[in-house]
Amino acid sequence: MRAVPRWPLWLGARVRRAAGAGTVIAAAALACGWPYWRGHPVPAAVTLACCGGFAAAGGLLAAGRLGRRTGAAFVFAAAAWAVTWSAAWNGGAAPLVSVFAQSVFFVAIGVGVVIYPGRRPAGAAARLWTAAAVLVMVGGQALLCAVSRPEWNGFAASAVWPSVRPDEEVFRCAQRAVTVAMVALAGALVVILLARLPRTGRLDRAFTVPVAAAVTVGVSAALAVQGALLGTAVTLDDVLGVYFLQGFCATTLPIVFLFAALRARLAELTVAERMHRLTAPVSVEKVRDALRGVLGDAALDLWLWADGGYVGVDGRRPGAPHGPGPGRWRHEVRTSGGEPLATVDLAAALRDHGPLVEAALTAGGRALETVRLQAAARAALERARDARERLVRVQAAERERLAADLQRSARARLRALEETLARLEGAAADPAAREQARGCRRELAEAVAELDGLARGVHPAILADAGLAPAMELVAARAAVPVRLDLPAARFPQEIETTLYFALCEALANAVKHARADAVEMTVRAAGGGVVAEVRDDGAGGAAPAPHGGLAGLTDRVRALRGEVALDSPPGAGTTLTITLPLPG
Repeated sequence: MRAVPRWPLWLGARVRRAAGAGTVIAAAALACGWPYWRGHPVPAAVTLACCGGFAAAGGLLAAGRLGRRTGAAFVFAAAAWAVTWSAAWNGGAAPLVSVFAQSVFFVAIGVGVVIYPGRRPAGAAARLWTAAAVLVMVGGQALLCAVSRPEWNGFAASAVWPSVRPDEEVFRCAQRAVTVAMVALAGALVVILLARLPRTGRLDRAFTVPVAAAVTVGVSAALAVQGALLGTAVTLDDVLGVYFLQGFCATTLPIVFLFAALRARLAELTVAERMHRLTAPVSVEKVRDALRGVLGDAALDLWLWADGGYVGVDGRRPGAPHGPGPGRWRHEVRTSGGEPLATVDLAAALRDHGPLVEAALTAGGRALETVRLQAAARAALERARDARERLVRVQAAERERLAADLQRSARARLRALEETLARLEGAAADPAAREQARGCRRELAEAVAELDGLARGVHPAILADAGLAPAMELVAARAAVPVRLDLPAARFPQEIETTLYFALCEALANAVKHARADAVEMTVRAAGGGVVAEVRDDGAGGAAPAPHGGLAGLTDRVRALRGEVALDSPPGAGTTLTITLPLPG
């Protein structure tokens, strides 16, 4: 038989502990301010509710996953606020304890704000502000006590008071100076919060703005009512009225922080639905973009584990990803069996939102498993493309070497043989022998010409020596139709020039032979990290790649270098062939 829960699900252990802390501190505030509460029931109800709510909100933060130290600081501040009401007894050491408890109250609130969401003040400015707050609020209050008497502060003359050199004029001046310093502290706190905005992610930015606004409004109101104590005829009711208004204004801060924590928790609970919606249908890019949107990091990157190594979203295998850059954080994702699944590069600020990151990656776990198979397939395809690209480069280099060998060795031998025949022709006395030698020389000259043509067809020397533009000018001069060229004088990598040369020659041959064009225009330009070549003719149009045809071979050669071929050939309107090749690097 299933046991019936003792408590409702919404009233868990954390909520019960926070409510208990709020109840205890509200009871302490009731006891400390009892002489005043008896004659002021409405302020009593409001203050006890605010004080208990302050402590409960801090307790919830302290028990949560985000801003635990801030929550603890708020609970401590609520306890100091409760002790502040001991001034209502107006005798003994109670007033002295009260004024210092008020200072601690404001210091604890400020520290709770500057340390969020970490464990200690982040940055030199935050640490300097914390030290200045302790000096001004606690040290300033000690100075005010040393130069004053209790009745100048609105307390009974019989109260215990550490007067060293009481001087009312000095006291009033010091009081105004401490108030000005408090205003400066409040302004500096707002500046510190706003200065964090450019360095914070979208999640923290959505929290920082309302907190800065709450600090500005709450502290400004608290300091405004503090001015009521700068007069010369301050009574205990004036002091306690200021305490009431200051505490009421300060209550907005834990509410804002608690709202931020609830938003973070709600984001964790809804992340599964958002990830599922953003990744349908599943693809590597969709998973990465979904994580970017859910975690608020537009620079988030993703590597998937496939075939014993990491591969990027594009299928390239970078090996083990390099270490994170400045302001970045690497988080490894593993399967339920402990095997590597993925590595995610995140903004360092997301370390403070670890539960949300884990929830997003857990929700995307099934999608990651699916896209890992896609990544493995892409990696295999990229390896095949890399191998084909290397093959094309090797072929280009081999063509150039073969052409050079033909012209250097075989052509040299044939020329030497031609010279030998010339000497034999001159030395032969028989006319028939001389005629045969002359015929051999003619045949040999034709063979040399054919060999030169073969060498130019394998890899024209002018292409290697002068570049694509001069090589195409030579081709255009021999073409059967007028060819207008617009080619840059700049050189490109060898495999790019070789591929473009043969592709342009093939396109020109197709325009003349199949399209029966009267004119051809060729343009080559560098654009966007690549090279774009266009061949336009005024022929019959209607061209289409055929299996094993010239256009099919041209396309295969271009794609081997990760390029693209686009064909626009409407019937009767000419043909435009566009070739795009990426430049290495």
